[in-house]
Amino acid sequence: MISTVNFFKNSHFFYLPGKFVYSILAGVIGTILIFLFLNTFLHVFEAVRFIPWIIAFNTAITGYSLLDKTRDQLKHKHISSMSAGMLNVIITTAVFTSLFIYLIGESLFSPWDLVLFLAIGIVCSELGALLAIRYFKLKK
Repeated sequence: MISTVNFFKNSHFFYLPGKFVYSILAGVIGTILIFLFLNTFLHVFEAVRFIPWIIAFNTAITGYSLLDKTRDQLKHKHISSMSAGMLNVIITTAVFTSLFIYLIGESLFSPWDLVLFLAIGIVCSELGALLAIRYFKLKK
């Protein structure tokens, strides 16, 4: 009989995507929590102005976390970090749009906001990945 515990424990098929998802969700949840914290002091319409900065910070964390978790397991580190940043922005924007439609009754983001957020997410996630690469080289 095949042991499922050893299969899942040693399988890189499930192990690597789990780290990828963990890094993305850490950034998404961080963005949501920081925005909710800002909403305790500011009105929603004022707090929305800070979303690009919050996304920039959390996508940099996503890129760094992805390379921190996977180290040398990824072959294409830069492409992986950029795709993680894009997925972070897409999920975050979908969550915020759903939340705003539910609470306010309208979406506060235009399609150009999504393009801006994607550009910020790609660049900052790549910067976070570059920081991680340099840190790990320095650490060796």
